[in-house]
Amino acid sequence: MSPQLKTIIDEARGLSPLEQIELISAISQWLGEHYPGLSIHSDFWHPKTLEALLENHPAQPFEGIDDQAVDFWPEDESADEFNAFIEQQRHEDLLSGK
Repeated sequence: MSPQLKTIIDEARGLSPLEQIELISAISQWLGEHYPGLSIHSDFWHPKTLEALLENHPAQPFEGIDDQAVDFWPEDESADEFNAFIEQQRHEDLLSGK
């Protein structure tokens, strides 16, 4: 990361959340105007309504807990091992300041 970019990011961290969003929006708009070939997705700034999402992806009724079962869990890995891994990762993140 260049020193100039780091300075800009540090300055942006001092803005309010709304100002940060406005900054991102302004940069995205500028990029879209000056680099027309750049793929910038506008769905983030103009999300579809719930009704429009349901038209393309109709909701199915929830019949019971068995409908939510999955079969991709590795047989040689227990839930306890997974939970221990997540706890270890969170601890390491806290120590590293993430």
